[in-house]
Formats: sequence, C-alpha cells, structure tokens
Amino acid sequence: MNELVLKEMNGNKVVYLYHPNGENAFGEIEYLFSEKQARVAKKADSDETGYFAHKATRKIEECVGKNNLPLKYTQAWN
Repeated sequence: MNELVLKEMNGNKVVYLYHPNGENAFGEIEYLFSEKQARVAKKADSDETGYFAHKATRKIEECVGKNNLPLKYTQAWN
C-alpha cells in the first residue's frame, strides 16, 4: 500500500509525497511536464528496493494522463 499526497503543483511540475505502507517515512515523486514523465526525486528510507517508488511513479503518470490529480490517494494492490 502507498499513500500519495500532493505536495506541490505548478506549470512545470507536480510533486507527490509517497508513504510506503502508510508509514511516517516518505519519498518524493516529481512529474515534469516538459519531459512527460515522473521520476523519483527522493526515495523513502523504508523503500529499500524502490518497489513503492516504482508503483507511485506509474500511478502519478496515469493520473496526469487522465488530467485527474487527487490531493490524496491510497494506492493498494495484491
């Protein structure tokens, strides 16, 4: 599970915090409109393999593509 929280949005980029398993440790994902892709700006300390960052990156790209940027989103998977 990831919690995604919108941190910043301007004409150049969107920044989300991601919280693996809803823990206090967080990382940051940036979506740069000029590059049309998201990237990990800061990996969460508890995300040793980058698995949660990868999931968050893909979800944020999907949200931008649908022009639907939630303030908060709980990302769950099996």
